[in-house]
Order: sequence, then structure tokens, then C-alpha cells
Amino acid sequence: MKKRADDIKKKTDHTKKGSVDAKNTDQDKSAAKNTDELGGEEVLRIPPMYWYFGLLAIMLFSIYLRALLPWKAVFVGNNTVMFSSESDAWYNMMLAKSTVLNLHRTFYDPLTNFPYGTPIHFGPFDSWGITIASYIVSLGRPALHTVDVVGAFWPVLMGTLLVLPAYFIGKEIAGRGCGIITALLTVVLPGQLIARTTLGFTDHHASEILLSTLTMLFFLLALGTGRGLSLNSILKKDVRALRYPLLYTVLAGISMGLYLDSWPLGVMFEGILLLSLTIQSTVDHIRGRDTEYLGIIGGIALFIALLMILPYSNSADGFNLNRYSLFQPTTLLLGVIYILVISSLSKILNQMGLNKYYYPGSIAGVIILGFVILRLAASQFMGTFISTLFTYLLPRSGGASTVAELSPIFANNGVDANFPGIFGISTFYIALFGLALLIFSYVKHEKPGDLLVAVWSLMLLILTIDSNRSAYYYAINVAILCAYLSAWVLDWIKFASLEDALLRKADQPVQFLKDDLKFTHLLAVVAIIMLLIFPSLSNSVIEARYASGPTSDWYTSCVWLMNNTPSPGMDIYTIYPRPTNGQYPYPDTAYGVMSWWDYGHMMETIGHRMPNANPFQEGIGNATAGIPGSSPYFLAENESDAEKVLTNLDKNRSIYLTTKFVMPDIEMAISKFYAMTAWSDIPFSRYAGGAYQQQGDKLVPIQLYLQPYFNTMVARLELFDGTETPIGDAVAIAYRPMQLQDGTTVPVITDQPKISRNYTELEEFVNASRAKGDLAMIASRDQLTPAVPLEALKHYRLVHESENDVMQSGLKWVKTFEHVPGAVITGAAPAGTKVTIAVPIMTNSKRAFIYRQSNVSNGQFTLVVPYSTEGPMAGGTNFDTKPIGAYQLVICDKAYEVRVPEEMVLAGGVVKV
Repeated sequence: MKKRADDIKKKTDHTKKGSVDAKNTDQDKSAAKNTDELGGEEVLRIPPMYWYFGLLAIMLFSIYLRALLPWKAVFVGNNTVMFSSESDAWYNMMLAKSTVLNLHRTFYDPLTNFPYGTPIHFGPFDSWGITIASYIVSLGRPALHTVDVVGAFWPVLMGTLLVLPAYFIGKEIAGRGCGIITALLTVVLPGQLIARTTLGFTDHHASEILLSTLTMLFFLLALGTGRGLSLNSILKKDVRALRYPLLYTVLAGISMGLYLDSWPLGVMFEGILLLSLTIQSTVDHIRGRDTEYLGIIGGIALFIALLMILPYSNSADGFNLNRYSLFQPTTLLLGVIYILVISSLSKILNQMGLNKYYYPGSIAGVIILGFVILRLAASQFMGTFISTLFTYLLPRSGGASTVAELSPIFANNGVDANFPGIFGISTFYIALFGLALLIFSYVKHEKPGDLLVAVWSLMLLILTIDSNRSAYYYAINVAILCAYLSAWVLDWIKFASLEDALLRKADQPVQFLKDDLKFTHLLAVVAIIMLLIFPSLSNSVIEARYASGPTSDWYTSCVWLMNNTPSPGMDIYTIYPRPTNGQYPYPDTAYGVMSWWDYGHMMETIGHRMPNANPFQEGIGNATAGIPGSSPYFLAENESDAEKVLTNLDKNRSIYLTTKFVMPDIEMAISKFYAMTAWSDIPFSRYAGGAYQQQGDKLVPIQLYLQPYFNTMVARLELFDGTETPIGDAVAIAYRPMQLQDGTTVPVITDQPKISRNYTELEEFVNASRAKGDLAMIASRDQLTPAVPLEALKHYRLVHESENDVMQSGLKWVKTFEHVPGAVITGAAPAGTKVTIAVPIMTNSKRAFIYRQSNVSNGQFTLVVPYSTEGPMAGGTNFDTKPIGAYQLVICDKAYEVRVPEEMVLAGGVVKV
């Protein structure tokens, strides 16, 4: 560094003496690049080489943070790569492997949302990127494990490369200092950004961030160099005027096309660009400047993006925004037309000599006219466009309101999680000051690049306020804006003079510290580190270190599903044609697996089985609207209603194939139960609520679980193994509504609650309380104590459960039930006699319970039992949870031994006693 500083100093002195003109020597050209003006005096600047070394160090740190810290959680041994707990990563890897094996990217998947299948809306960029990289690293012969390894590193690569466009955007708007701070913040910001660019999180989000930021960079550069761009310069082939603007414009179009190839909803960035170009056109026109360059840059770039998206656009999807349909190319084509029209309009108005302020009104007229024409000529397109706007502008309701990543950034500590700070000063709010400063700078200097970054930031701020999912986009803007504010502060305290002094006194460090290093310099650096870097870095290290895949219970349950259940006859890596009539012709061996939609991708990609519902939020259904799916199925309050849901999924298929296996977990029964009710538009208060008990002068709340909750299929399967279960220590309460001082009305218990295992006693208490004018009900204080006797499920047998206990009772996290016709046990017994059949069950985890079913004879009795006492049969489910011995059938205190072969259970055969 000392030698380099001396060299620069000599060059500068040489220039000052005037011995050689700087413009005429290569040596002084190099020196000029490393000098600047401060207060009218020339100052030395650190050479670019050292900034790039710093940039390289930041990128290496990004790899350490994103790859090395979570390494052991992803590469767990035995050639197993544990991708993110966010199951879209597993689905993306399935698509990548399919692309590697077939050298073709599928856009249709019949193995999910069974029995309907679904078009795939994930973009092809990641699939092909991982495929190409896999072929390169394997020298043309990639094994599936190679694809897994490449795929695990893919988001790390995207997140690390993101440093480059982030740096150059910062550098373009406020110099290298701003660029380097932007790059560093991009690496260390926690929350959504680091989560989606970490080892194993192989979703399309990482490529979205990189490609959208790259798109903004090239547009920024095109606008910064394109003032002289015109149709005339193109016709004259003016290389000097065309070289850089056209290069950046083409790169912007390619980047935007690749971005759209990673995510179809990326057309929102076209809106950001068009809004920015519209404002800049208006400003330029009013200021008397030519706007032609804006039309050329925007038109060419959007047209290139249009050409790149066309191969994937499918007219069968109409104008569906979420898929690669006609919506994307139509929007891009309209964008090209719009920007060329308003650019030409400026020229026409100038030629006509009209008032400059007619221009914004003319643009408004063009927009209104365009809307009217499109509403009349392309109503389906406009319907999609308007509904999309309302989706983002209006609060979400129903099931959509329960999706965590769609909640507003101000909910659930979203700001601190994504943009932490110190002393309550979050980078989220610091960025707002940076944004205000950037807008002020644009008003003062009218640089198109400043406007583009400001509009980009404002639009993503709005999206992030609406949905915290967008925080992984807005994090880049936060990094840029915080760095911009930091650069302004450093410029204000004349930090460049410190840089100059450091280079001039490289051989006099003591003198430098004594004469040049000021308290304000130290304070500024400490403030940037403590306010921007430190809070984010500490959070990111924790998040990266503890990144993990799916719970071991779900992973092992899906692996068991793959290895121990019948093959559905369809391979997940095969390319299947999309049916023209919308209904895929499934083989007779195909069957579905029912669980909550969160787990659908894992069941398909790890378990190689066909989920009825998936994280595309398909197959959820709505009980209130009569739409079959997982929500009405798990909320069904008796077995026959659940069977009707499955019948309505496909009336031409046996319900035992429509859903052959059911996989509930503890979260579905407890923490996710609310989401099930929301998707079906059923008030949660039907299943759980509370009452208040007077204790002195205080009202103490009591949590209660109501009878309908225990009757639901999810509770009966997950919590009670589908067996007959007597009432527990339930509680009967009498209450009356009471209005509190704040105007709210709450139920207040009026009498001593009755706790009993005798259901008749509880009913008597309820009846007596109602007779006194009170409201009354029977409920339970916890989910494991049923408030109502539960009948046995006849068509569901537990075949496997996961390894981990979730409660002291031995309850397991994930359970797998097989849906079977069941063997029919018939016989004679005196009318009015209670007939009970029971068999002890030993699970694969060595947990024992008794499957019991009762009925009252009317002279004849019929019982349907789901368990086989004779073990698995070839080609069937290789269950490892099974009966210990034979059934015991009890009639009038007499016990009979009943053995049931597997064939009878699977065929609904009759066993006469």
C-alpha cells in the first residue's frame, strides 16, 4: 500500500508541475482515475484494485456465512442432502433432477393435487441452471447425488453473486464507498434474504433476487449513459453514442427475460420500470430535454424480455398471472407499445410547439384510452390485471390470512426479524431516511438512475408492508438506501480527506493518527458498524448456523412411505404430457395421500407418492362452500362425512384410492388447526374458546376445547389413534355474558364447574344450569382429554408413526394411517346387547394401545374393523404397526377370538362369527 501511495503521489506532483499534460500520458491517465476533487483541491483516492479486493473478501464471507455455517445440517452423511424445511426447495430439486434425466423441463405434474394434477408455475431458470452446472462439474455424466450437491449450493451461488450488482448499483448512485457498504449489507442482512440464499434452500427466490437486481443495475447503467441515444444516432451507426447504452440495454433485456424465466409474477418489475420511465419522460419533456432515449432503452429491453418468455407461454392457461400464460408476453408487448407511444408523443408535442405541461395530461389520456380499449377488447386480461391489484391492495381474509409469509411486515415481529437494529433503530427505518435523501437528490439533480432506484424502493416497500415475503426483495433496497445515507454522512464529514491523508502519509502512521484522524471520522465508522452491520450480522450468523431441513419425523415418515407402501405406478421424474381435456388418465394403481397442504411436496419428492393437497395451495377445499379437499376432510365431525369428502374428490374412483393413506401430525391437531377452520370459513370459536372465572375482584380466563373439536377427523386420528375413546375428565360449566368496562362482552362462569368422567352427570349439570337461565356446555381443559365419547373409526388403521414423542403420553409427531374398506364382522346377539371387539396394537415405536369398537345389537350385529391380524401381504402395505394376537369379540360377557386376514381388510370381506 505504501509503495502504491508513493507512486500516486509522484504522479500527482508530476501533474501539478505541468511537465507533462495528464491527458497526453497513459501514466497520468491512471493517476487521474485515483484522484478526486474536494473543496477545489485534488485528493488521492484508494485505487480500484483495493476496492475489488474488498469486494472479493465480502463474497468469500458470504460463502462462509451461507455455506459453511449450515454445512452439517445439509450434508448429513450417507450421500443424503437435507434440503430446506421450506418444502418448495424439495420440489425444485425434483424438477431439476427430472430436467437432468430427460434434458427437458416439464410444466405439468399429475402426481400432485391428486386426482387432478396441476400445471407447474415454477420457472425453468433454476432447473436448467442446476442441470447445466451438474453436467459441467460431472464432466457430462451427472449422478442424482451430484445434482443434489449442485442444487444445495445453487442458492449460495445466487446469494454470493448478488454482491456484484448490489455493489455496482451503490457505486453508480453514490460512489465506491456506497457500493462497498451496499455489498456488505447485502451479505449480512438476516431474515428472508439470508434464509432464501442459504445452503439447501433451493427455491426460485435466490435467482429472483439476483436477476431482478441485475436487471435494475443494467437499466441504471443504460439510463446513465443513454442521454445521447436517439433514432438518428442508430441510423447513423454512431458507435460512440451507441456502444455503452445499447450494450446495457440489451443486458437489461436479457436479465429481465431470465428473471421472468425464474418467476412468472416478475412482470411487476415491468411496472416499476414503466412508472420510472413515465416520470422521467415527464421531467425531461418539461425541462426541454429529448425523451427519445427512454423509449429506445425501454422498448428494446422489454422486447428482448418478451422474446425470452415466449417459449414458455402456454395459451391453455389463458391470462393466468401465476403461470406462464399469455399474460406475461401481453404485458410486455403493451409495455413496449406504451413506452414508444409516450416517447413519440413528446416529440410530436414539441414539434407542434404546445405547452410543455400538456404532456403529463396526454400521458394520462393514453393510459385511460388504453384501459378502455383493453377492457373492451381483452376483458379476460384486464380482469386478471385488476384482480391482481386488489389482491395486493386489500387485506387478506379466510385461509390466505393464515399463510405466514403473506402476513404484513409489521405483524409477528417482521421488521426486527428481517431488518434488526440496535436501541430500537432498525435498518428498515434508516432506509426510509436514505430514500427521502435519494428523492431529494433526484429533485435537485434529476438523474434518471436516482429516480429508478427511488421508484424501485418505494414499490417494494409497499409490497413488503403488505406481505413480509417480499422482504427478501426489499432487503436489497434497504442495503442500497442505508449505504446511500452512510455515503452522504461520510461525504458531509469530508471522509475523503482522511483517505487522501492515509495515502499521503502511508509511511507516517503516527503523524496520520495525530493530525488527520478526527473524532467525527471514528464516530461515523462506529455508527455504521453498530447501527447497520453488527445487529444484522449477529442475527444472520445465528440463522445460518441453525438452518435446518424438515423435521426428522416428517422426513422419516416420507421415507417409510416410499419404501413400505404400494407403488402408484407413476415415477416422479418422468415427463408427463398435459391432458388437453384437463383430466389426466391415471393408471388403476394410482392413489392419493391426504395431509395438510404444507406437507404435499415432501410426500411427493421424498415419499414418491401423490398428495391430495400441496403447497401450491391446491386441494385445500372449503367445507362451507362444499368444495372437497383437506380442510373439510380433517374438519369432518364423523367418519361418514369424511368419506363423502373423498367421494366428491373423484366420483369415478374408489375412495380407497382417491385417498389411500392419511398423514396427520401434531401441528395439524393443535397449532395449524386454526388455519384449517379459516380455509373452510368456519369460526374457530366452534372448536375452542374461553370463559372467565371470578376470583376475588379479578376475572381469570380459562381455555376450553369444545366437543366439535374432539369429533374432527384430525383430532381422532392424531390424538386418539382412531380407536373408541371414553370421555376424560371433562368439565361442564354454566355461564352468562358480562359486559366489561371497555364495552366487550365475555362469558363469565356463574357456578362451580362440574368435573367428571361420567357423561350422564355432565349432561345433568348442563340441563339444570339451563333451567336456571344460564348458558351451559361440556368442554375440556386440554386437547388430550375428550369432552365427548368418541366412536372408533372403521376404515383407518395406523400403519406407522414417527420416532419422537411430543407429549408425556407418548404421542408421536407424525402418524400414517391406511384407508381401507375393512373386514366386516357379522353375527347374532340378543337385541339391545352391547357388542365390543378389541385388539391390542403395538406400533413400530413400541407404543401400545387397544383398538376397540362397540355396537348395540338389534338381534344381528355388524362391526367393520381395519386391522389385519395376519400381517402384510405381498404387493400391499408393509406395515410395522400391527395387532398382537387376535381380536377379542365380547358378547354378554362371553369372549370369542376372531382372526382377520389381510385380504378381508383390503377387499371388505365378511367374517361371520
